[in-house]
Amino acid sequence: MLQRRTIIAAAAGLLLAAAAPARAVGLDDRGRIERGRRADLILVDEVGFAPLDDTGAQLLFRVVAAAYERRSLGIASHWPFESWGRFLPEHTTAVSLLDRLLHHANVVVTAGDSYRMREARARGGNALNKK
Repeated sequence: MLQRRTIIAAAAGLLLAAAAPARAVGLDDRGRIERGRRADLILVDEVGFAPLDDTGAQLLFRVVAAAYERRSLGIASHWPFESWGRFLPEHTTAVSLLDRLLHHANVVVTAGDSYRMREARARGGNALNKK
């Protein structure tokens, strides 16, 4: 039997940028967070692609905290956990976020080239070929 599932998927930068216009006119992101609370699965990609300011870090923390022990949450980042202090402005925020994120986590660590790099090499991208 098929069941309907609600999935929210966004790149971290887009998720955080979407909250900025509402704040600029005096609104907050409660509606966005509330929609996330009702989702069965929340996927956030590109975490750490760009450094986060205090507001972005707090929003990411709120997403993780809202999902903690209530919803499935998938986070994709090219940074190992011990390096998250590089893109999160405060050590305390990084520790609190990772504490909730990793408590019940199944961590998948990948290594090697991305499928995009493999395809580029297969097409004959000479500049990309390993020496």
